[in-house]
Amino acid sequence: MKKRSSRAGDLRHRERRFADREVSRGEGDDNLATREGRSMRLPLVDDDGAVAEEIEGNALADGLARVVDVVGPHLRAIALGIAGLLLAAVAWMWMNQQQSDLEAASWNEFLAATQTTEPGLRASALAEVVTRNPRAPAGAWARLLQAEMSLDEGARLLFVDRAQAEPKLEAAVEGYRGTLDLRPTGLLAERATFGLAVANESLGRLEEARQGYEAVVADHPTGIQAGPARQRLAALASGRAADWYAWLASQKQTPPPPTPRDDTPNLGLAGDGL
Repeated sequence: MKKRSSRAGDLRHRERRFADREVSRGEGDDNLATREGRSMRLPLVDDDGAVAEEIEGNALADGLARVVDVVGPHLRAIALGIAGLLLAAVAWMWMNQQQSDLEAASWNEFLAATQTTEPGLRASALAEVVTRNPRAPAGAWARLLQAEMSLDEGARLLFVDRAQAEPKLEAAVEGYRGTLDLRPTGLLAERATFGLAVANESLGRLEEARQGYEAVVADHPTGIQAGPARQRLAALASGRAADWYAWLASQKQTPPPPTPRDDTPNLGLAGDGL
């Protein structure tokens, strides 16, 4: 009997020691942490890290589920928005291609017009380019060439028939201003500004001409028209230009006589008789 009692005591002693050790580690009683007011400590990892991976996987799944819950009611609107963006991109590419084709066609029309040698036909062809392409680059250059043709003709008639010269010069002024209204850059802007100044000077508008030459020098100091513009500014500053244009305006001009007709009878060659 004593032998069995001793063994039972040893067993109870071992159970108490095991329970104390488990309690000290916080693993013996699942409700111990709750009773003490502390949050229960869970094992983070085991030997293979499987527990930590499972916790992370559950957190990721919960996050995705919340995202789906938020986005789900708006999936149709999102899909429609994406489809609209794709359609807009396709429409933009199509319009850009169409614009490129139209611009190429306008340049072909411009080149065909400039290759016309007869002045009247050339002027008509350039006018057609301007009408068909009013704001395209080819249309702007066609308008500039129209103005330059009018300026050349007006300057040529200025010493012959001022009544015919002035409308040509006014047409040049209008053409240059129309070109500048398109806000051109580079050589196109430089030629239009200089041409407008020359046309104004030809009409005796010396102050407007001076402002135009100054704009050429200021905006295009290294351009091909900068040198001639400086020369005209020096001439206008001397005062002799004003006297000369005043003298020109005082001259009375009459149209040149018509070319006489040759009414001499053709007597033929010698030996052929009358």
